[in-house]
Formats: sequence, C-alpha cells, structure tokens
Amino acid sequence: MRNDLRLIPFFSDLSDDVLSAIEKYCRREHYGRGELVFSEGDFGDRMYIISSGQVKVISERNGSERIFSYLNPGNFFGETALLTGEPRNASIRVVIDSDLISLGRQELQELIEQYPTIAVEISRELSRRLTRQIQTPIQQEELNIVAVVGQQAPALAEQVAAMTGEEVFLFDLGGLGSMPVDQTALSQGGVQLARGGQNLTADDLPARLSSLVQEYYWVMLAIPLRPSLLTIKAIDLADVTIQLADTPERWLTQAATRNFVVVKPEPKRIARLARKIARRQLGLALSSGGARGLAHIGVLEVLERERIPVDILAASSMGAIIAALYASGATMPEIINAARLMKRQTNFLSGFPMWDLGIPPRSGLVRGNRTLEYFKKILHNKTFEELEIPLTVVTCDVITGEEVQFTSGPVADAVRASMSIIGVFEPAHIGDHFLVDGGTVNPVPTSVLKDRQADIVVASSVIPGLPERMHRKEQLKTGKAPNVVSIILGAIEIMESEIIRSRSEAIDVLITPDVAQFTTLEYARADEIVQVGREAAERVLPQLRQLLAPRPRTKSFAA
Repeated sequence: MRNDLRLIPFFSDLSDDVLSAIEKYCRREHYGRGELVFSEGDFGDRMYIISSGQVKVISERNGSERIFSYLNPGNFFGETALLTGEPRNASIRVVIDSDLISLGRQELQELIEQYPTIAVEISRELSRRLTRQIQTPIQQEELNIVAVVGQQAPALAEQVAAMTGEEVFLFDLGGLGSMPVDQTALSQGGVQLARGGQNLTADDLPARLSSLVQEYYWVMLAIPLRPSLLTIKAIDLADVTIQLADTPERWLTQAATRNFVVVKPEPKRIARLARKIARRQLGLALSSGGARGLAHIGVLEVLERERIPVDILAASSMGAIIAALYASGATMPEIINAARLMKRQTNFLSGFPMWDLGIPPRSGLVRGNRTLEYFKKILHNKTFEELEIPLTVVTCDVITGEEVQFTSGPVADAVRASMSIIGVFEPAHIGDHFLVDGGTVNPVPTSVLKDRQADIVVASSVIPGLPERMHRKEQLKTGKAPNVVSIILGAIEIMESEIIRSRSEAIDVLITPDVAQFTTLEYARADEIVQVGREAAERVLPQLRQLLAPRPRTKSFAA
C-alpha cells in the first residue's frame, strides 16, 4: 500500500517512516457509481482518501440535491466530523467507481500526535478548500463524461470544444471502428483523440477515467453499437449516454438507465446537443402584446442573421403565434409575410377571415373556430413533438386562474388558447380547462425557460410600462373615446405591465423594442413594428456575444 500512498498528492511529501506508520492504520474500501459513502447527519468515525475514482460532496435536504464540489484522486474527505465529533455536514456520493483508503478516529489522533506533519497538511488543504468554496459555493451536476454511440462523435467533441474553449478528450473504445479521422485537425480544434481503448477491460476503465477527468473537463467515450462488458461499464460510468441515430437501439434504452438521449446525426441537431452538454442553451421568451408582438419577428431575424442559436422557446399570446411559426421551421420571409397578412385576417372590411363572430355573444365576441383552423393551416397541423425547437405555450385557466402550459399535443390548439383575449374570444375548451390569454398570468414567461433548464435566459418584451403609453396621451388630445375592444386590450395591457413590474425573475438579456408608439391593433404597420424589433435586438448583440463566448476554466474539481 505504501507505493499507492506515495502516488497520492496528500502523502507525496511525507517520509518513508511516516508512510509506514500510516499504512498500518489504513484499510481499503471500494464503492461503485451512485453509492453513498456516508450521509449528511451520520456519526463520523472514519475519514477517507481517494486512491482512484471521483466523488461529489452534496446535500440532499428537502429532496433536492445541492452539489458543493467534486473530489478526485488525492483528495480526502470526512475529516471534519472526526476532528470535531459533530455529525457529518454533507453526504458523499460516488461518481466514478472509487477505491478509497480510510482511517478511523483513534488511528488519526495517534498519527497526528506522532507526526504533526499530517496535521499541517490537513490544515493547508482545508484552507484551500475554504477559499475555493467561498468563490463557487454551489455547483451544477457535471456532465463531463459522455458516452457516444455513432460515428459523428468527433463532430460532437469539436462542437463542445469550440463552444467552451476547453479541451475534449475523445477516447475511442471501438465506436469509431476503422473510420479514418484527421487527428491533426481534431487537435487544432481542441480535441485530443486516443484510439485503441477497446483493449481496456471493464475493470480498468474506472481508474483510467478518474485519471482523465483530472486533466480534461470533457471526456467523451466513443462506444460501439453492440453490448459488451466494456460498453456496459462505459455507459454505467458516463454522466450522459448519447446515440446519434434516427431511432434508439433497444438494448441501449435498457442499459442507459439515466440521461439517455437519441439525436438525429444532423449538424444543426448535433450543435444544439453540444450546447446542452456544455450548458450553453439559450432560451428565448416572447411576450404577449397584440400587434406590437410582431416586433418579435425582427428580434428573431437578427438572432438568426448573427447565428445566435435559440434552443428553447416560451411564449404567451401573440408571442406564442410567432414562436410557434419559428419553432415549426417557417423561414423568416414566410413569418414576415404571415405578419403582413394579419391586417386582412383581422379586418372588418375583408369579412374577418380569421374571426367568426358569435351572434349573440356568449362568453366572447369571437367563437374562435376560424382562428383555430387558420393556425392549423399556417402551422401545418404540427404537434409539439414535431417542432424543430422545444416550445412551451402559456395559457390561463379562466375559472381557477392557474397558469396552464402546453408542451405536447397539437400546437394550433395551444396557440389559439394562449391568444384568446378575455371578453373578445370565447375561452378555448381543452380537457378540463377553459383557457384564455396567457399574458394574463405570465406575459413574459422567463420562468418557464428556467424550468426547462435554459442556461442563458433572454426575453423580448413588447409590453410598455405605464409612463410609455404614448398612444394613450395622443388619444386624450383628440377627445375621442376608445372602442370596446381597445378598452379591453388597454385594461389587459395595464394588468400585464403591472405583472411584469411585480415579478423579479432572473433575465440575462432583456430586449425591449420601442413599440409604445403603436397600438395593439395596428397590424397595418407590420413592417414598421418588425423594424423596431430588429433595432432592439441589434442593441443587445454585444451582451449576447459576451454570454456565448468561450470561457475556459481552470481545471480544479476539488473545493
């Protein structure tokens, strides 16, 4: 055991006589991935030193996991409870199969009395941990070990390296077969490829991985499309398993019991997957706002032109119409054309092609059947599952007042419900709900983006604050009273602006097109409204580029 102890940084500077004394007191323990070494609140009778593997320091109070740090070979843990006699203040869960060396309370005290050097090393390490923990007290779950099935694994590795500015170690366990790979080009792109890993045994893999994760943030395992002891072990140790294919292999769905993803091997989808792995997913919330919501088109146009990807969408009311079109794959010219046609679709002189008036009115002036058929047509009857970008449409149950979100089923039904203005449209009856305008509960649904794990939250809001309602001032000058629809829309707009003011959800970038000069029914000014959206998006481009820029980190998992 002495040679093993010498390889551990904590012991590397100790003399042979000290190591011989420590060796007599130590015992070896082995833990598999996912096992708890000890739990928060336990009585502490032993401390542990990691010989190989990786563990994470966590708290699982209130049923949710908070991660404090990751510990690699050479780190130790559990010493605080031994020294203070207090219960464990955190839990330790194994990430990579780990070989641990443990010392009991009595043995540690005797060693410290005989060899004060040990106490000095412990105090130095605790000081370093405290400094790092003050800087980054809580971490997200790391997805730094990725098992990939599919010969596009090098492309995925290159995308992650380009996005993060960090090196990726691509370890071929037989998944690349005899496929020729330009290793020089990969290396220049930040990917280090090692082939021949299929000669490893399943028992050798944990120690190899524990060594690699100390040097690289990202380790990708290219595994073959066939089960073997090595393949199964790689899947077990990986934080996420990805199959780049049109359909999943049955054995993979059974073997990869957590974080299994199937992605079509298309460049755009691989790039989006890389952003998810690298925690660079950009979520965009599009607000309600009637005709003013056409400014969202200009925002999307600029993001697309500047190649700023949108990975997750959330929207209410008019924002839901624009988001649904974009997520369904409609081109920007097609969306702009749909915006220009809205003047005719909502015009009295053209017979309200999109509206079917209820005579006499029941729960709204417009029944909404024609509106639904129109949305089915322009959205090609797509379901949420068929969209190119994940979308959440927000609506409100008019009876209970609860927020109702749609992420599955026919998109047109959800959009029709979300833009159903109270008093103008009859509520949409879906399931047990009578649904109306999503803006009445969540006009700028950034909270949805956080729930869907967006890493960068961007909002486009076209709801002006009360001081900005310029058109109201102009109406006061003319002395003309607004019509009933304008009164309803104005009241909703005031309510929405107050909801936004009272909510304090975190937003990384807020885009605010200057739409106060337009009314909520001025669809005839579609081109002008789209243009102010473009201008607003261009103003925030520096912020967005900064958030998306590669930010290499200093390699240190311990805290």
